[in-house]
Amino acid sequence: MSFASVRFFSRSSIRSASTRKLRFTNLSKVKLREPIVPTVENFKVSPDHPLWQFFPQGNATNSAIREPDELDLNSREWTSAELRQKSFEDLHKLWYIILKERNILAREVRVGESIGMADARQFDLLDEKLVKSQKRIKQVLSERHIAFERVEASPDVIAERQEYLDGFAKRYLEAATGAESEEMDKKLDRLQYAIFGIEPELNLETLKDDIDVNFIKGVEYSSNLKAKRYVKTNLGEESLLPLNGPMEELPFFLHDIEEAVEQVKELRLSGNSRTLYKSEVIPFLIKAIGKHLESYE
Repeated sequence: MSFASVRFFSRSSIRSASTRKLRFTNLSKVKLREPIVPTVENFKVSPDHPLWQFFPQGNATNSAIREPDELDLNSREWTSAELRQKSFEDLHKLWYIILKERNILAREVRVGESIGMADARQFDLLDEKLVKSQKRIKQVLSERHIAFERVEASPDVIAERQEYLDGFAKRYLEAATGAESEEMDKKLDRLQYAIFGIEPELNLETLKDDIDVNFIKGVEYSSNLKAKRYVKTNLGEESLLPLNGPMEELPFFLHDIEEAVEQVKELRLSGNSRTLYKSEVIPFLIKAIGKHLESYE
């Protein structure tokens, strides 16, 4: 079909439509609803609406923008010395209190711009103080992180940690079956979190951030302990050890002992068990644990 024919059909349809007579139904039979009288009730907002958080007094706020004399211009930013005395929880709360106040100021400045407010310097001065406080919170947290890394790298700390892990492994393997064994499993879960940073409940959303070198070490430690205890209490299963890296360790981390043993045997029988390269370990764990978590959603 050519462009000319398209244009021709278009004009034809317009002409035919313009010559068609309009017809109305019997309007007397149409029932109309009574008009709604505009009142303030029609514009009421829930006092619990989240957007009230963008106003300084919440739902008790009476104006869209505070006057300059209503701003707390005599306040000062937090000093690094003061922030160093705060706990992680307090710093976390303080960060979001400051962020909330900055959002309130940003909203007021934006509204002011829309109505032609000439001077917003007071709002900017207050925001600068808040920004300085946030930068100092970051600085304090960085200091703590560096100090933590230095302690972690200390030979004395490493030796003490290894001594504790060796002692726990001995107690774990010597624990009797039944209640004592179950109690040691609970302690192993707590140890994984305390020393290796492995959360008791993994989350799909944070999985990529959770799996690191410490996570890998934790999986290796706990999985080999479980496998050794299984071999110790089940004669004829000595061939289970040693486990062939993360591919065979992961089943012990995710499943009950019996199921983990079966999975390892199937891997070996099928010829799919192999030692992973270092670059493969984290992607493998993310993918395998992710699939496991998805199966429970």
